[in-house]
Amino acid sequence: MKQLVLMLISIFLIGFSSPVSASDLRDIPPPYQSLLDRLIKDGLDNEFLFSLFLDRRAEPIPNRMAIPLLTREIPEIYAKFLTFESILLAKSFLRQNRSILNEMERKFDVEKEIAVAILLVESRFGENIGKHRVIPTLASMAIMDSRENLMKNYSTIWEVNPEVSYDWIENIANRRANWAYKELKHFLEIIRSEDMDPLDVYGSIAGALGMPQFIPSSYKAYALNKNSFKDWLYDAEGAIFSIGNYLKSHGWKKGLSIPQQKKLLWHYNRSNPYGETILEVARRLRK
Repeated sequence: MKQLVLMLISIFLIGFSSPVSASDLRDIPPPYQSLLDRLIKDGLDNEFLFSLFLDRRAEPIPNRMAIPLLTREIPEIYAKFLTFESILLAKSFLRQNRSILNEMERKFDVEKEIAVAILLVESRFGENIGKHRVIPTLASMAIMDSRENLMKNYSTIWEVNPEVSYDWIENIANRRANWAYKELKHFLEIIRSEDMDPLDVYGSIAGALGMPQFIPSSYKAYALNKNSFKDWLYDAEGAIFSIGNYLKSHGWKKGLSIPQQKKLLWHYNRSNPYGETILEVARRLRK
């Protein structure tokens, strides 16, 4: 009899903890309904998600759902980091944080000039950590593989280049959407326990965060901070040690050849001009 009662209680509790039904999702903007259903099935709290995605600040961003034909990763966009003013700013940051940078260098075997160069290029030492709300940015990218959005992108791109196939567009959209979904999930797990408004966290157009511009999965894996995520966003010490930990974890050590350094910097930002700029800034800081 006792076992029967326990079984009935278990069934009752399971019924209340199961994912929300389709009818419960009707108030959510249609583009997000399947996204929330997936997040809930992956274990995220439905009340937390509803409070976020019913907020107008979380509305989908059309530009983040578009599939560009051209890349912006050209050397010219990094030229501003090699100006006299930028190098002077980097030297000033190095002087002001020399003791922390030396400690990072000893602990992680990563040259302090490399860490300073990354912080300059990524956010100008916290001056620009991003102007895009992280949640709608990643959520919009996570639904770019929807049938409706694929057809919209195909129609737009076909007018510019009729030779581009639907399969090509679908393949890119699927890869980007899967990546964005994972990063969105990581961010929601990070922000869930933080004492801050999740929709007031800003990052890059790819959802990168803080002074070192870590994507959410990199934050979870490599960030080193004494207090909270909120403090880490603008904390120079946390940024410096996080970069050291990231690079060391990917194989960085002093004495690597230039090609080896470029290869490792590719993990941080998949751009050859980016890696070349980091190394050039570091070289100028050593002079």
